[in-house]
Amino acid sequence: METVESANRGKLFVFEGVDGGGKTSVCDSVAEILRSEGHEVVKLTEPTRESQWGREIRERSAFGELTPGEELELFLRDREWHIKNRIKPALDAAKIVLMDRYFFASGAYQSTSTGLHWREILRRNREEIHAPEPDIVFILDLPVEVGLERVSTRKLTLNQQFEQYDRLVKVRQAYLEMVSEDSGRFSIIDATKKLKEVVDEVHQQIIEFLDEPPA
Repeated sequence: METVESANRGKLFVFEGVDGGGKTSVCDSVAEILRSEGHEVVKLTEPTRESQWGREIRERSAFGELTPGEELELFLRDREWHIKNRIKPALDAAKIVLMDRYFFASGAYQSTSTGLHWREILRRNREEIHAPEPDIVFILDLPVEVGLERVSTRKLTLNQQFEQYDRLVKVRQAYLEMVSEDSGRFSIIDATKKLKEVVDEVHQQIIEFLDEPPA
């Protein structure tokens, strides 16, 4: 498992959770605040819009055109490209990297469709493509029905693969299991709060982490 520990390396913070938790809005807002404070920040999203694998996921996944196995492999290939071309270069340049979803999303979502346990999916990301370990994984948590209500107000159609109540209940459970059972450093954030409160809480935790003396 690769970690982000050197004082000379950048820091990696990840935003995860079921749809409707506000990951993108929180990620954007925190990035803006950190930049205003003088930090060099790179904001990234998965799946990517740059690699051929990321584009295929975005074009086909929402309509159920990929088998669970195909989808998982595309995520792995897209992430491998992302690590090599965007994530590691930013960390090596000592920048702060904020990610809107990462390999924990694959663990939570693809475990509900492939039959693989989330532990196995996380293991493949860590061992096969050497995914850098986040410094903190923020789980923006809220009840599934609240998340779906939020999503339905901003979209004309739901993602046929992901935005289904029964599946999202399992996805949320997988995330919460990771918090208690996985080796990563997690922080559960109550995403039912107002956006500003969530942003302030995440920002404060990041600043406190950055101020910690090197281990």
